[in-house]
Amino acid sequence: MTNIRRFLLLAVIPTLLLSSCKKKATPDEVALAFMHAIQDSNFDKARDYATKESQQVIQLYSFFDARRNEAEREKIKNAQIKVVKTEESDSGDKASVTILNSSAHQEEILQLVKESGQWKISLTFESIIPNYIPPPDGAIMDSATGVPVPVDTTLPGGAAVPQAQ
Repeated sequence: MTNIRRFLLLAVIPTLLLSSCKKKATPDEVALAFMHAIQDSNFDKARDYATKESQQVIQLYSFFDARRNEAEREKIKNAQIKVVKTEESDSGDKASVTILNSSAHQEEILQLVKESGQWKISLTFESIIPNYIPPPDGAIMDSATGVPVPVDTTLPGGAAVPQAQ
């Protein structure tokens, strides 16, 4: 029995030491990993790099991505993505990473925040929809699309009713 305990002890200690030395990803690394996941239309992986509040935005982005044709997807997949500039706040809990995307021929700024000690991408609807106007306080979001549902204030309790298209 003593040999088994020694063996387990020898197996566990190096594992604990190696896992405690694990390097945390930098804002640059998180931004690139996130962009590569988006490039590959791997939205489950992209969610791993994003804050909890960003999940609906990624859901909406995946909805738009599903409507792209094959040529657009190929262009996105083959794009070169590189970090141009990184700025970290003095407090060390916020960062912005400027990415150059060769398919769009423009720079994009990703906002990052520390969540549970790890850098995460912080997305807003404004970051993917240029003319997005946030819903008024108390508006209801459609969980399937992440789009605000108009509230009919003429109904008792201001019930959310889908509007006729």
